[in-house]
Amino acid sequence: MNFKRIVMATALVAALGACSDNAQQAAQEAAAKAKAAADATKAAAQQTAQQAQQAATAAQTAAEQAKAGDAGAAMQSAQQATQAGQAAATSAQETADTAKQGAQETKEAAEKAVDAAKKDANGH
Repeated sequence: MNFKRIVMATALVAALGACSDNAQQAAQEAAAKAKAAADATKAAAQQTAQQAQQAATAAQTAAEQAKAGDAGAAMQSAQQATQAGQAAATSAQETADTAKQGAQETKEAAEKAVDAAKKDANGH
C-alpha cells in the first residue's frame, strides 16, 4: 500500500538523523500526515464495510422471505438491500478519495522532509 511506503520513507528520513530543526520538523510533519491519512482511510473503510454488511443482511433477509413465500416483505427487504448497497458504493468511492487525498498530502510532506534533509546534508 502506498501509505506503508510513504510511512517507511518518512521513518527513514527521521532515522537518518536529520540534523537541522527544519529537517526534523518536516519529517515529523510527514509522519503525522501519514498517520492522519491512514486513520481517515481506516475510518472511511470501516463505514463502507458496515454499509456492505447491512446490504448483505438485507439481501439475505429478502431471500429468506421470498423462500417463505412472503413476496411483499421480500420486496421491501430487497429495496433495503439495494439502498444499502448504493450507500456502500458511494462510501467506497469516498474511501478511495480519502485515501488518494491522504496519499497526496503525505507524499508532499515526505518530499518536503527529503528536501530539508538534503539541504541540511549539503550544508554540512
